[in-house]
This record gives sequence, C-alpha cells and structure tokens, in this order.
Amino acid sequence: MGTYLNATDLLKILLKWKKHLFIIGLATILISTIFSGPAFIEPKYKSFAILYPSNIIPYAGENQSEQMIQLLESDDIRRDVCRIFNLMKHYGIDSANDKYSQSHFLEAYKDNVNFRKTEYESVEITVLDKDAKIASDIADTIIDLMNKKAKSLQREKSQEVVEIYKNQLDKKRAERDTMEKELRDIRTNYGITSYDNQSREVTREYLQALSMSGNAEGINEAKRLMKNLEEKGGDYVALNENLWRVRGSYYDIQTLYENAVKDVDKVLTYSNVVSKPFPADKKSYPVRWIIVLISTISTLFLAFMVLAFVEQRTKSKV
Repeated sequence: MGTYLNATDLLKILLKWKKHLFIIGLATILISTIFSGPAFIEPKYKSFAILYPSNIIPYAGENQSEQMIQLLESDDIRRDVCRIFNLMKHYGIDSANDKYSQSHFLEAYKDNVNFRKTEYESVEITVLDKDAKIASDIADTIIDLMNKKAKSLQREKSQEVVEIYKNQLDKKRAERDTMEKELRDIRTNYGITSYDNQSREVTREYLQALSMSGNAEGINEAKRLMKNLEEKGGDYVALNENLWRVRGSYYDIQTLYENAVKDVDKVLTYSNVVSKPFPADKKSYPVRWIIVLISTISTLFLAFMVLAFVEQRTKSKV
C-alpha cells in the first residue's frame, strides 16, 4: 500500500512542481491561442433562420415540421445550393481531379448547413461560412428553394387529382350524351315527350274517339300512340330518370374538377419566417477561449499525471 500516492502525496507533488506546471500551463495557453487563430483555423460566421411550416401536407405519420426538414434535406435543394454558390470551389474541393469529391462535398455541407426541429414545432436553419454574407445568402436561398420544392410537389399531386376527375368527367359526359341521344330518338320516332301526361291524354282521346261514330282516324291515331307508349314508355321513363342522376353526378364531378384545377394554379407560401437570416458581424467558430481552456486543462492534467507516475516510481524504489 505504501507504493500508492494518497491525497497528501498528490498535494506535495503539486507544490513541488508548481513552477513547472505553471510554465507548462502558460506555454499551453500561448500555443493554443496561436493555433486557434485564423492562420490555422479558418473563422466562420453563423447565419440562422427560424420558420414555421404552412400548407405542407405531411406523409406517413410525420408532422409538418418533420416534413419540412425532409424537404430541406432533399438532394434537389442541396444540388441547387451547390450550383448557385459554386460550393465545390468555395469549399476547396477539386471536382475535376478528386474522385471522392462528392463525398467530401457532402461532409462539408453537413458540417456547415444544419436543420433541426425546435421544441415549439418550428424549424431552425443554421449555416456556417467563412463569408458572413454568403452564409446569410445560403440560408435565404434554402428557404426559397424549399418553397419551390413544396409547391412543385403540391402541384404534382394536384395535377394527378385533376387527371382523375377529368377521366371521370369524360366518362360521365359520354354516358350523359348517349342517354340524351336515346331520348331524342324516342321523342322523334315514337312521339313520346312526357309519359304520364301523354298516357292520360291518349286514354282520354281514345275514349272520346270511340264515343264518336265515324272517327276512325282519331281511333287509329290514339291506338298508335298507345302502342308507342306501351313499347317505349318504360324505356323513356327509365332513361329520363337515369339521365337526371347522371347529370347530377356530372355537375358534382365538374365542381371537383374545377376545384382541383384551382389547386394546381394557386400560389401558396409554405413557410412563415419568424427570424430572417442576416450577415453576422462577429465570427461564431472557432470559440477560441473554449479551445484554450480545454487545451490548458488537458495538458496540465496530463503533465500532473506524468509527474505523479514518476513520483510513484521513485517512492516505490525507496
């Protein structure tokens, strides 16, 4: 047990080597200050935006904020941002000669562009860049591209609905036109225009013709109409009733079709920007005092452990 250092031994080591530890700590502060400077670590400026989703239709159980993040992380938006700001060159990636240029770009993009859902169901966009103006412009452009992407998806879905209703409308129109033609044929060829009224009228005229002697022409005409009513009256009634139903369905589908066309043409905003991005006036990365603090504490701790180990070895030999 005598070979182990207790608290008193550790305190003695600290007092014994305090000057050396002080010099080590001072040197660490100086070195970490230099190496955390802009000559070694490129400073970056942060721009951020906070927005609430609007008019976004979520899928597969996601809420609007989660759906918005999916849109923001889409390949289309990332490619467009890369093209607009020439990020390959901006991030120092040689797209012509580096066969892993895409992987390197994705790593750089993920390091500098981040999206997260806040506790209030809004979405925060954070962009880091060596140029404060570019960081702000990237955040603004991402919001604009997200709105265009959401609009494109909405119009694509609405157009599908338009095509569905258009097909139904065409089928219902063809059915209506066929029934109207059949009714016109019955009216033209058989003289039936109103089954109930004509039935009563023909019966009345037939009875009158019978009561009048020498009215063979009237009797024959009444018989002809009665025969037509018997042969085509049922068809006329069925067609007429079905035609009313078909016309009602046609107008209902037409209303749905017109509303779907309006959905395709309407212009919506898919985000409500609460905090707009702006160029930062001071860098956000690196935080030099944190680097200096962590480096100093780590170095002093390591130096103290080495000294404690040496003292332990020396004590064990005595």
